[in-house]
Parts: sequence; structure tokens; C-alpha cells
Amino acid sequence: MKKLFSTIIVSCLLLGGNAYAHIEDKFVYLVCETQNYNNSTTYELHLDFKKKTVSSYNMSSKESTEYKISNTTERWISAKAIDNENEKIIIHRYVGEAKLQEFKDGKWKDISNGSLQCEKIKKKF
Repeated sequence: MKKLFSTIIVSCLLLGGNAYAHIEDKFVYLVCETQNYNNSTTYELHLDFKKKTVSSYNMSSKESTEYKISNTTERWISAKAIDNENEKIIIHRYVGEAKLQEFKDGKWKDISNGSLQCEKIKKKF
């Protein structure tokens, strides 16, 4: 009887682990806009934590960039462009702010027109 009970408990633990994990934990969708009065730019960001990638789509210029997540902390997500090591995006997880940066003259400089204010979005349908 004890052996049967132990087998059931172990089976439940093995099968019940992460089977019902919410898909939102693996993917995050953000819409980010520059807070510049002259020239507003909107970006769509797709964060894939399973593949450790960030996909950025500039809705104005219709250009997309793929990034590889290089560092994740409680507050920040940092990702470098796959095709250009001198370009990165950093995203503040609590404030909802992102910055596009470029490594030039020995330091990282912002290349976006001001900070990007981001909002998490969900699918409409």
C-alpha cells in the first residue's frame, strides 16, 4: 500500500510540474512609442524568453531587427542585435521604458529619438 501511494505521489509530481504554465511567461508583446513631439515613432517588440530573442519592428520605416538577449536582471533586459554587435536594446521591466543604443567612440549612445514608452499588449482575437 505504501509503495502504491509513493508511486502515485511521484507520478503526480513528475507529470504535474510545469504542464499548466501560462504561455504569457514565455512571450511578451510590447508597443513602444517615442515621446518626441516633432517625430513620433512606434515600435512593436516581441520578447521570446524561451529562445532568448527580441524582435523589433519599426512601424514607420517598416524595418525589423532581431536581437539576442544577453543579460536579464530583475529590472532590465538587455539584448544585442544579431547582425550588428554595436547595436542593442535595453528594456526596463518596471518602468516600461526602452532605449535603442549604438556603440560609438568607445561608449553606448542612444540612437532612438528619446526614450521609448512601452505598454504590454495582449492579442485581440
